[in-house]
Parts: sequence; structure tokens; C-alpha cells
Amino acid sequence: MPAGRKNECEDCAWEKSLDRRTRIHAELFANVSTRQRFNDFCLWLKTQMGAHKAALKLKHYVPFFTFLDAHPVGLPSYAFLLEHFSAEGLRRMQTPMLWLHARYGVTADEQLRKKHSEKRRIQEMIDSTPLGVGLDALLGYRAYLLLKQGDGSTSIGSVRLSLRAAKNVLAFTSEQFDQLPTQKTVAAYLTNTPGQRATAQGFIGYLNRTHGLSLSTELRERSVARAQNHKLEAQLYALLSAGGEGEAYERSWIKVALMALHGVRNVNKKELAYSAMAMQDVAGFNVVINAKNYWVPSPASAPGFLADRSEQP
Repeated sequence: MPAGRKNECEDCAWEKSLDRRTRIHAELFANVSTRQRFNDFCLWLKTQMGAHKAALKLKHYVPFFTFLDAHPVGLPSYAFLLEHFSAEGLRRMQTPMLWLHARYGVTADEQLRKKHSEKRRIQEMIDSTPLGVGLDALLGYRAYLLLKQGDGSTSIGSVRLSLRAAKNVLAFTSEQFDQLPTQKTVAAYLTNTPGQRATAQGFIGYLNRTHGLSLSTELRERSVARAQNHKLEAQLYALLSAGGEGEAYERSWIKVALMALHGVRNVNKKELAYSAMAMQDVAGFNVVINAKNYWVPSPASAPGFLADRSEQP
């Protein structure tokens, strides 16, 4: 028995400490129902983690009951709590939520949580956009998409993805969001990010209908291929600038080189079979993919090789 506690054991001391803290916090609640639920929670908490740990952690759960006290709506539903605390906040209040489930059967709704998270991310996207014609267009597009979601023709997740694509188009047009896209900026954006054409198409169509524009998402294949090659070559130069050695670096280099020099798609660098091999006195690697052989220059010989290649018509 620790000195200074007379004849009181440690467990008994923490029992008394928990009871005292429970009474102090409970007295701060205005509603009898809240005080009763808080007392019930404290008893349950003690059974879950013991008096010692419960006494130390109790203060972290008081904000949960402070909210309930300020909103005396009877037994709170998961939707009601989610609206106030958000999904992230409820994760921090996991213990009171476990108590609500054990005591009253309140269960988390995964679909509702996902929907709420999507709405929050959409709002953050809007809030981070500067004032201007770009934001006005984004707000109008959101209203249009939410109408579609309301009639069941799209999901809230698709709404967020469509708005993200719209914001990317607007940001590419003007970082200040003070201009609407032109055919030139649309073509440049889609040429640089050809994979975004499908998601951006909806926003372009919306702008055409609401602003009297005639923007097109059609692109010349040659322009897309040229932009993709430039992007891959930039990645090669970035790898050269960063430097490196060893197998991991070689695999990263070979993957990008195969895509840039041979047009190979979907390269899994972890499954590459390769060996060192010089070609016409240029150091490089022989790479085997799907029973086909490819040659790429090594990082050491790449600067001269890439320079010669860029001069080709």
C-alpha cells in the first residue's frame, strides 16, 4: 500500500476519484436526462477500463455530453450526431459511441457516414476557391449536379469527382479563377491530362449550355501523344536530376524509359526482368516483357541519347 494513503488501497482511491469527478462534471449539465446519462456512462466506462483509467480519461468525453445537454432531443440518432461532430469528430468520440450502441442500440450508418464525408469534401473544395467568375460557375455546376443527385441519376461521390474535374479546368485556365475556359485552354488542359476528358466533359457541356459557349473536348490523337511523350521525358530528366543507384532506382528508370521510348503501357516495375546490355557502345538494359525484348539506355548514358532523340523530326 503506497505511503500517504493510510489504510486505503489504490483501487479504492481511484474509485473515489472517479465518483468525485463524475459528480463534479454532472453538476454542470442543465438537464436531468443528461446528468442521468452521464452517470450511466461513467458506470459503464468503469466496467470497460477500470476506475483508474476511467478517471483519467473522463474529461475527454465531457464535450460529447455537453453537446447532448445543449440539444435535449431525447435519444440522439447517429445522423444527428454526425451532423454536429462530423465523421472525424465521431471517431474521436468512439468510446461514447460504443456506450450508445451498448446501452441504447445506436448504430453507425456507414452509407450515411460516407455521404456526409463527401459533402464535407465538396464544401471544402468550394470554400478554397477564390471569389470570381470561376467560383460562380463552380457553384452553378454544383447546384446542377445536386439536382441530378436528388432525382437519383448520380451519386454524391460522382458529384464530388465532377466538381473536382471542373475546378481543375478552371484552375488551369486561371489560378485566380477570374476567367472562364476558352477552347485554347480546354484543349491545352485535356492534352496535358487526357485521362480527365470523361470527367471534364460534363462541366464543359454545362458551360456551353449556361454561358452560350461552344467549347469542344475533341482532341487530335497526335497532340495527345506528343504531350504524353513530353511528360514522360520530363519524368526521365527528373530521375536523372534526383540521381540514385541500386535495383529500385534502375527499375523506376526502366519503367519510365519503356513508356517514353517504346510506348509500353501498364509497366509493373516490380515484375521487370532485365539485364545490363550495351548497344552500339551505349550502356543500357535489355528488358523482357511478355516474351518481348526491349532496350533502354542506362541513366549514365541517357543525357546524350535523349538529346539525340529530341533532335529527330
